[in-house]
Amino acid sequence: MKKIVLLSIFISIHWVAYNQIINGTILDKNTKAIIYSASVFFDGTSVGTLSDEKGNFRLDISKFPIRPLTISTIGYYSVSLTDYPKDKPVIIYLVPKTYELNEIVVKGKSHWMKRSDNLTIFRIEFLGATGNAINCIITNEKDIRFKSSADDDTLTAFSNNPLHIDNKALGYNITYFLDKFEYCKSSQSFIFEGEIFYKEDSAYSNTQKA
Repeated sequence: MKKIVLLSIFISIHWVAYNQIINGTILDKNTKAIIYSASVFFDGTSVGTLSDEKGNFRLDISKFPIRPLTISTIGYYSVSLTDYPKDKPVIIYLVPKTYELNEIVVKGKSHWMKRSDNLTIFRIEFLGATGNAINCIITNEKDIRFKSSADDDTLTAFSNNPLHIDNKALGYNITYFLDKFEYCKSSQSFIFEGEIFYKEDSAYSNTQKA
């Protein structure tokens, strides 16, 4: 009888442990092609993994059972899962990003002045104007593209690559997958959407320990 009870307990523990692992495959929604090296992580944390050469991933979710799981990669819109099966593999389809590149290209000095103005707007609205925000640096601003509406009232920003941000104040390297950014000049309102992944800055960590 004891053996049966112990066996039942073992099976229960094994089942619970298994249920804390999520397995899945990431594919292109249009072509069904495998997506390699996509980031799979809990939004707003430093816990995650990458899909392998077959598009598969495996992640322990035991510490974050109710936090949304985010899947992001270059050239695709991010997907956030709030309810996903833990007893069988999941298939996740990512939608490729498409942009209407109908912006007017102005050559010469005026073009660079315009871009500089757009970057200033983007930094203020995206990073903020607090003391902490001032210590944040977007290290790949060259990847940010801008498009203005026909009346020049709405500014749209996008990037094929994730934005890499150094937060010197908090000691984090941040990867932000920007899905949408729009700023309305007349109302001074803005909206942006995306997913964020943190990684502790090793240089900052070593300084704190010293």
